[in-house]
Amino acid sequence: MTVACLRRPMHLAGVAFAAAALTFALPARAADFQLDNVRIDMGAMVISAPKIAIKGSTLEKDAFLALFSGSAADSAASRAKRLNAAEISAPELTLLQTIGDQKQTTTYRDIRLTDIREGRIGRGESASAAVSSDGGPAGQVTGVLKRTAFDALDLHQAARILTEKAAPGTEEPMKPLIGNFEQDGYSLDMGKAGRMSLGKTTGRGFAGRVGPEPLLDLLAKVATASAELEKKDATGDKAADSDAAKPLALSMLALFDMFEYGSGEARDLVMTVQAPPTPGAKPETVDVQIARMVLGDATPAKSGFAVEGLRFTAGPAKGGIDFIGHSGFSISPVLRELRAMLSQPDTSFDEIDFRKLVPTLGTIRLAGLSVDAPPVPPAKAPIKVSLGTFEVKAGEQLNGIPTSLALTIDRLVAPIVETPGNPAAKDMIAMGIRSLDLSLRLDLAWEAAKNEIAIRSLSLGGAGLAQLDASATLGNVTKDLFSSDLALAQVAALGATARGVQVKLQNLGLAEKLIENEARKSKRKVEDVRQQFAMIASLGLAAILGPSDSAKALTAAVARFAAKPGTLTVAASAKSSSGLGLADVITMTEPTEIFDKINIKADAQ
Repeated sequence: MTVACLRRPMHLAGVAFAAAALTFALPARAADFQLDNVRIDMGAMVISAPKIAIKGSTLEKDAFLALFSGSAADSAASRAKRLNAAEISAPELTLLQTIGDQKQTTTYRDIRLTDIREGRIGRGESASAAVSSDGGPAGQVTGVLKRTAFDALDLHQAARILTEKAAPGTEEPMKPLIGNFEQDGYSLDMGKAGRMSLGKTTGRGFAGRVGPEPLLDLLAKVATASAELEKKDATGDKAADSDAAKPLALSMLALFDMFEYGSGEARDLVMTVQAPPTPGAKPETVDVQIARMVLGDATPAKSGFAVEGLRFTAGPAKGGIDFIGHSGFSISPVLRELRAMLSQPDTSFDEIDFRKLVPTLGTIRLAGLSVDAPPVPPAKAPIKVSLGTFEVKAGEQLNGIPTSLALTIDRLVAPIVETPGNPAAKDMIAMGIRSLDLSLRLDLAWEAAKNEIAIRSLSLGGAGLAQLDASATLGNVTKDLFSSDLALAQVAALGATARGVQVKLQNLGLAEKLIENEARKSKRKVEDVRQQFAMIASLGLAAILGPSDSAKALTAAVARFAAKPGTLTVAASAKSSSGLGLADVITMTEPTEIFDKINIKADAQ
């Protein structure tokens, strides 16, 4: 999805309806009366209604009408502040927005606002709405919105965000805009770009603040910059393309900073879009369905964002993801650094500290991935890839680097595809291994008090093949490892020492498959090949590792494992309390000298 999509009417149920409600906020109201043929021209936004009925207002009709013309001295925000009424209703209200070359018309029907005090609407509702748009990249767009309702809408703050800007050098606080929001669904026909529909959407806790530019001006800038960027892309002028991208990026960053989205959910998203075709190919239709999208405390982790029940088809390919989401993730540090960089036109690429562009990672989780695709020649079988779980948990970060990390990859299943020049794939297929079912787990953390990195667990396994489990402790790891000074971080990394390592290797069927495959290729008996492997392990390792007690213990365990593959366990620890460092290894003249510096325990079962 390109930035140009911002000019499409996908956000109509929120910003547009709030802007329509703002129509009633511009003036204060008289007791009970009716206005006919109302039209408010705000430049980029024109609001009109054939009839508006007002009940329980505090202004007479003439005073009310005078407020429609407004003036620079009497802003939309100040007029919204004077809004008090028991009820405001309109059978029909039309909102015309002009953003760049695009004109977007939204017509709301059966609007009713109640309990309005000092520019805050207690409850608002529209029975339905119709949408049309022209001038966008997709051509004409039409759509229908179902019932839309909200409570606790602050029109005064909304008017300020739309039409005012913060004082130079100041950052205004976030203020609530909407208490609760409901939208029963909408459907859009986006012309040649495709179609989309969305079921019920609910939200709460939406807040905003006055930014460095009025929101109406900012949206116009985004549309203009996006159009300019598309024109530069067409010319292939990369330098000009970069110049056009900069104002667009700054405007987008400002938009991110102006709102907090609270929490909520949206259900039953259905999209049919035309994917950009490759040169010479026909356009391809992509169908996407999402059962549920949730934000904030509506997510399983009570924070962040999540998507549930994603399914897609693209030609003969199809796939889906049961769950993907994040918690504790924040892009705010990145936005802050990007804004500072973009505000300095002469910043050199070499001067950028990319660690400052690392977001707060938190936890990222994906579950239930599956993809079915047609075969890729010369393979004849369809490609099926699946993943049970992928999860990354990052702890507190120093200069962008997590001080703890937990990684899980569970049941990654991928086919073995035989291709020319890949004898390994051919051998695996010959052994009956037509797919790999892999899992990986890593859990490590830096302990500042001990200056240690504890690799609590490292596990890698293939179902029906083998399982490797390891743990280790690295010493003399100081805070300098996380320094933004690369030279200082390198020195800290080189000064780290290994204090202990434990490894366990379990054979789950891979050893037998390797022996049987070698026997088949060499046309020998399986038992003869097994004995040969055991002999090589015993005599070969003894010659390589030397005669030390630790070397003998390791050789004996490996030879026993080769003779009867089961479980091999090896534990190594540095004889020095400070651990084994890189300098200790570099100064060795013979590899066997390593056994003078470590203790080894090995066993095979």
